[in-house]
Amino acid sequence: YNLFTFKGLSLCSEGGSITYITPKTFWTTQTKMNVRDLLLSHNLQYVFDSANPFKVVMVDTCIWQVIKHKFNSKKDNLVYFYDGSKDLSHPNVFAPIKQSVYREAQNSVIFKPTKINLEIFELYGEKVKELYNKWWEKIKTSKDIEKNEAELEAYRNTLKPGDVALLGCLTEGGQGLATANNGKYVAVRRSTKWADNVIASRPKKLAKAIAEKNIRVPGLSSSGLPISEFLNQMSEKDIAKLFDSLKEKYGRDIFGQGYIYKIVEEDELADVSKLTKDEKENGIDSSKKVYVPYDKGDKDGNRWYLETPFAIAWSKENVQFLKTDPRARYQGYTFYFREGFCWNNVLTTYMKCKKKEKTVQSTESMSFFSCVNQVPEFYLISLMNSRFAAIYVDNFINSTSHCTTGDAKLIPVLIPDNEILKSCNRLFTSAFELKKSVAKGITTDISIQSELEIIEEENDNLIACLYSI
Repeated sequence: YNLFTFKGLSLCSEGGSITYITPKTFWTTQTKMNVRDLLLSHNLQYVFDSANPFKVVMVDTCIWQVIKHKFNSKKDNLVYFYDGSKDLSHPNVFAPIKQSVYREAQNSVIFKPTKINLEIFELYGEKVKELYNKWWEKIKTSKDIEKNEAELEAYRNTLKPGDVALLGCLTEGGQGLATANNGKYVAVRRSTKWADNVIASRPKKLAKAIAEKNIRVPGLSSSGLPISEFLNQMSEKDIAKLFDSLKEKYGRDIFGQGYIYKIVEEDELADVSKLTKDEKENGIDSSKKVYVPYDKGDKDGNRWYLETPFAIAWSKENVQFLKTDPRARYQGYTFYFREGFCWNNVLTTYMKCKKKEKTVQSTESMSFFSCVNQVPEFYLISLMNSRFAAIYVDNFINSTSHCTTGDAKLIPVLIPDNEILKSCNRLFTSAFELKKSVAKGITTDISIQSELEIIEEENDNLIACLYSI
């Protein structure tokens, strides 16, 4: 729709208008900044948030009108905003705002002019835009951060309580490993609920491959056993060898792309704290335990705490292959085996942020590590799990249902004082321990729900108060 927008406006005469129904992703996403710049360089008349009125359309939509007339900062133009996301026929009509507000916002984002959004813009719009203009090119990628490490460190040392900084200036990290062949490298830990799912799915996957792909399973016909019983009499290592060999013979995706079929016991995992630098970087000798925890995202959407149910075989052979396989994405061990924090790429309303253990992380786990002592990770987790962060990301960074590492770097972080840190640490610890008790089977989600809701509401209020919202 970028191309149609540029073409449509070019076809207009001076003073003519263009009105389109488009996805509303252009409001915030960085890849659509050229569209925002184009529209805001003329007179934007109105934006109508139509949300998703279509049954089969996945992306939220909006309607907008632009008059082809060069924007004049001296006269300024008023933009009308209609919110039909809840009732398309009877939209909520906001008081018109000056177009210069959108032009002056960081990344020229177009946000819904609610009271709280306008408060956030008034308090932080100018400062965040200044920080963005100064730092974005220096923190945009992991390589940029590494290249500008000295300048960033000098800047971090100047920060004091009450200052505002971009999250990307205070942290390092990013997306992790993509194996391009999860079945070969990744296993599920026996101690987790996911192991039962794997055991139940293997006979079905095998039966489907036999029926649809006409594969032959060595020993199955001669055994005379049903597939489930045939697998039950085999050890986990033999099952892994069987599935590996079938993939080698019939293709990587014979059981479906990314299917994980291996199970490992807890005593098969290496002690990450005892790994040498060489083992972290180049892999572990096969004579030792080679499996290490693997953070592969979190489909359940946990917050505060997550013990990953996955492990990855970190042998020398595997690591070398991952480093050289053109289909894999290997970012480098610098970001692996470090405690930090991670969050789900796909959001609901709130972000799903939790403490990250010493794992290897996949591209599905967005992971950062704090570089500033006065901004500890528990504080950043509390901030990212707050209502303020959810509102800010949705309205000023990315109006889609995603929050990538690039998006998260743009979250404004208020440098806390000791009192704020004490309060955040208390709330974080309480929420962390509650969620940990569920993961360990001590309590249930239902039994802690009301207690957790109280803690999270208190965290929302604390962060809102800190940001004066």
